[in-house]
Amino acid sequence: RPLFPTAKIKLKTTLNPNFLTIRYHTSTIIPDTTFTLLQALSESADACPPLKSAVGCVKALWTLAKRTKHCKSDALDIARRSNEILTNIADAVPDASTISPPMLQSIERFTLLLDDVRSSMEDMAQTDRLSRLLHLNRNERAIKQIQARLDNAYRDFVAASTLRVEVKQTQLVLAHAEIVLSQNNIA
Repeated sequence: RPLFPTAKIKLKTTLNPNFLTIRYHTSTIIPDTTFTLLQALSESADACPPLKSAVGCVKALWTLAKRTKHCKSDALDIARRSNEILTNIADAVPDASTISPPMLQSIERFTLLLDDVRSSMEDMAQTDRLSRLLHLNRNERAIKQIQARLDNAYRDFVAASTLRVEVKQTQLVLAHAEIVLSQNNIA
């Protein structure tokens, strides 16, 4: 018996490495095949307008269901990623007193945004299926806007951090040069 549950999981996956792949393929083949058949039926149903109409309706419902499902999974992915970044920042900054105040302000702004994003994405993902369907377009727009906000905030955070490092590095080089010059003047 393994000491840790993760060792047990690793042992199971090493016994049958294709298990996850087989399960993934099986769970995606059926919906993909069904939708492909619906598309083929729709294209070939020109001779029978009622059939074409029914197939078109089924395809539209299928697409709506798929978009609703993706909206939930996208929201969960963003919430999960935001939480991971918050955890990484907390791990990277165990003692805030060692960081400059401007950097702390940048970290605080970024973490507040991440926490807000995580919270709103969790709320969106936890709504019931009907609510997600009724607000599908709004939710899709919100996800795109949040992704853009996160991308912009991340770029701003990285740029500000890089500039601060560059300034500190320049200050250190100048201080070192002064020390070397003063030692040369003494000698």
